[in-house]
Amino acid sequence: MCGRLICVLEGHNLTVRCQFRDSAGNMMRPEWEGSYHTPGYNLPPTSQIPVLFGKMGERKFRSMRWGLVPSSHTKSIKDFKLSTHNCRAENLLESQIYSKAFFKGQRCVIPADGFYEWSSTKGAEKIPYFVHRKNSDESGERNLLMMAGLYDKCRLNNEDCILYSASVITVSASAPMSWLHHRMPALLETEEEVKKWLHTGTLKAKETLPLLSSRLCIDLYPVSKVVNSVSTNGPHCIQKTEPPKKRKSNTLDNFFNKKAKTSPDPVSDDMIKKEDDRAGTSNK
Repeated sequence: MCGRLICVLEGHNLTVRCQFRDSAGNMMRPEWEGSYHTPGYNLPPTSQIPVLFGKMGERKFRSMRWGLVPSSHTKSIKDFKLSTHNCRAENLLESQIYSKAFFKGQRCVIPADGFYEWSSTKGAEKIPYFVHRKNSDESGERNLLMMAGLYDKCRLNNEDCILYSASVITVSASAPMSWLHHRMPALLETEEEVKKWLHTGTLKAKETLPLLSSRLCIDLYPVSKVVNSVSTNGPHCIQKTEPPKKRKSNTLDNFFNKKAKTSPDPVSDDMIKKEDDRAGTSNK
């Protein structure tokens, strides 16, 4: 978890939904650095996703690669083979990749409409679920999930082109999620938590770790298996469906199956009877 993101808001609307108050109490919108991300209903790892970051009260958006590539990587992106779209909170301080970004203050927030997770019951058909924020705001729009993350930047092939990339931090799943998967994103529920997580200077790096905890503010429902394919995109991806019902055992089938297993073989019985008759005749 998580392996697919949904973020359907384009750049301008995303800044409106992520407004904040500066130190003077003025309502502000994060500015975009570079081009907008491409909205999508089924974004896989290595896609471009919107990432909110900032320092000392400023907030900016940038489209980044989903899957952190550390600053130490100077070769081609094709030479980077590690899967880094998720970062386990428990390993954050020990990881050679993530700890440097963490202590450099490169904490970020990844806003999303939600993500997909698949049921993983052994032997059962895997069903995709859309996981989203539980409550809607006053306008009736679904609240965004504000996922804690880390970002970094590197110069590929030692050229001038800089690659920005980010990872979603995950924690142990809370009750609403644990039956489906044992991990979930580290969610920031309030504006104050977002402010503390971003590099504002109010907290030292290790003091932000308590913000990375399991949360109950999610809801989920099954969706179509069309989302299994990363090429599928559109509003139909998050339409609610009914999971397939377990096939009830057919009583009549069970009766005949049981009878077939327990009934003696008529041919064999007939042969045994003839052998018994012959044995009886010879003994007279």
